[in-house]
Amino acid sequence: MQAVPQTPELTRPPGLTGHLWIQELPTGGWLRFQVTAGGALQFGTQAGTATTAAALPPPYRRAAQHVCSALDREAMRTATDDPESITFVGRVTWNEGIAYPWQEVPAFLGTDVWTDESEQYLSPDMATTAFDRLGLPTLPAFGKEQPAAHTDISQYTDGEEFPQSIWRDGRAVGALIRDKSGNRAQAWRGDVSEAGSAHDDPAAEALAAQYATETRLADTVARLEGAGDTLSVETVRDQVVADIAREHYPALYHDGDPVVSMRAFESAIAETVQRYLAGEI
Repeated sequence: MQAVPQTPELTRPPGLTGHLWIQELPTGGWLRFQVTAGGALQFGTQAGTATTAAALPPPYRRAAQHVCSALDREAMRTATDDPESITFVGRVTWNEGIAYPWQEVPAFLGTDVWTDESEQYLSPDMATTAFDRLGLPTLPAFGKEQPAAHTDISQYTDGEEFPQSIWRDGRAVGALIRDKSGNRAQAWRGDVSEAGSAHDDPAAEALAAQYATETRLADTVARLEGAGDTLSVETVRDQVVADIAREHYPALYHDGDPVVSMRAFESAIAETVQRYLAGEI
């Protein structure tokens, strides 16, 4: 599986030429995936690869679940005879202390498509078309096909001049800027530094009690039942853990590392789910 393309911080001069695509980049991480010849999915993060969403680190699971449920495998089969020669890359969105309507922002947003045939990533317009055909959302654009020579890149080095967000009230917090030659850069507003543990001395059980609320459990069960999924402690636990990790990332992670044992956290969530399903909560 091809690595995620390196995206340096925007500098002056940025080295971007031709026509630019400028898209809103929400807080989160990066997820890769491939479709195997048999139609199964394989995912990749910095920590390694996995064949199921549940096997990924918790912050990535909602994104992987979305890819699994939304991907048009028939479109993939008709597009190529060798699906394993293609690597898809997208933004996994999670809360890092900046207010977003997380129920509205997709958990996965496609950005890049690598093909072994061309031995490079597709241009932004071709990548967007590919994700559209597969039924997966992409980053919303502030501008497409903007001539670099006539684009004021300086606004993305000044947080006060960032464009308004597509999703949240106020200005966007990040931008991905690419040209069709493969050059790319990312820019962030200066206040995107709020990630970190919300607890001085957290315990897995305390975090589970705080975030696995009765309302969250009820909403999760209703969502699973609405999708026709079989209810079990495991399926509800997996959904609850994935949602908490995405929506409350700063409470569980600091500098990318978990602040508690995730095994203990998931075990505590499972105990709470079991009591809820048994009618004890």
